[in-house]
Amino acid sequence: MAGRPLTTPDVGQQATDFAQRIETLLQNVLGGNDDGYVAEPEGMSLRAGRTGYRITQRDARGVSLNSDGEKVAGLSFRFHCSCRNENSWLQIDKSVIMVTAEPEHVPLFHYDYNRGRTSETPGAHVNIFGSNDAATRIMLSCGKGLRSKSRRRKYINDGAFPTFSTLHFPVGGDRFRPGLEDVLQMTVYEFHIDVTDDWEKHLNQSRAEYRERQLKALVREYPDLAWDALTESGADLAERPERPHRSDRPEVLVKY
Repeated sequence: MAGRPLTTPDVGQQATDFAQRIETLLQNVLGGNDDGYVAEPEGMSLRAGRTGYRITQRDARGVSLNSDGEKVAGLSFRFHCSCRNENSWLQIDKSVIMVTAEPEHVPLFHYDYNRGRTSETPGAHVNIFGSNDAATRIMLSCGKGLRSKSRRRKYINDGAFPTFSTLHFPVGGDRFRPGLEDVLQMTVYEFHIDVTDDWEKHLNQSRAEYRERQLKALVREYPDLAWDALTESGADLAERPERPHRSDRPEVLVKY
């Protein structure tokens, strides 16, 4: 059975579509904003003559997250995107999603991703801003890796203690990392952010789209595993299989 021909929009159009998807998500969850939440994608020159785009929020201090009408937190995001070639889909090369406490604009945590990691830091990780003396003791006293040596050197030279916020907690790598939807839902549940009446429906739709893209990308990378899973389940590969539906738990594509 022949595959369908691959047709992809150019990188600029894909970046615009991605920015619009974020804008739609925020409008549907947080409510209308005449000025918009997301800035126009900004073009960037990459190596080998490639073009990439930076997508971020419109307000430099972050999207206002209100509780009972008062701004209590800010949501900032930055995505660096590109296509490997003119026939490929847009990929995220780097991203930062950060939540700050307002009005002080103090970071609470941020999720980072770097596709081209070259150090001991996990490609996808979360940093949590807080104080933990036990963690500081371990970071100073243990380990022979590059990060441990760097922390001790900085402490000796500058008298700077390593802080809990410098710990990098891995969160699923390239394909299983949390999306903007997960961070946004966390602020709704934990900080009681003001939202629209049907926010969860729209957020789940956006999360399903994000996870579908990740799943398709994973299948393209590991078609042998997809074939194994389908044949083991008895699927007829001569035709498109039906997606099984379960009623005993929420659908995995939208589950928080």
